[in-house]
Amino acid sequence: MKRLIAKRKLKRSCSKCNAVISKGEVYYKERHVSIEEGFGNKIFYSIEFVTCAKCQYKQEQHNKRYALFAEKCKHPAWAIETMYRYIPGESVKEPDYDRCLLCGKTVI
Repeated sequence: MKRLIAKRKLKRSCSKCNAVISKGEVYYKERHVSIEEGFGNKIFYSIEFVTCAKCQYKQEQHNKRYALFAEKCKHPAWAIETMYRYIPGESVKEPDYDRCLLCGKTVI
């Protein structure tokens, strides 16, 4: 994400809280570009996410709290999901591993 300062009032608003970004305010812009190849031609798609400083701060704090939580997650029994994978050469799945839905770690 790029940290920018608005030189004028932006026509686009924050993609998370829909707040208007006025002149002189700090905002963050993230751009994703993807290429789709067809029959001899390429099509480029791009999408921009504009985020206000308040939403960006909230997201950073959420990520910090989640990282602390993930370290001390106790993996309760109701939050464990069994992940399956296909058996090579067959169209049948077999259990592969257990995963905690809260923190995303593999449970042994």
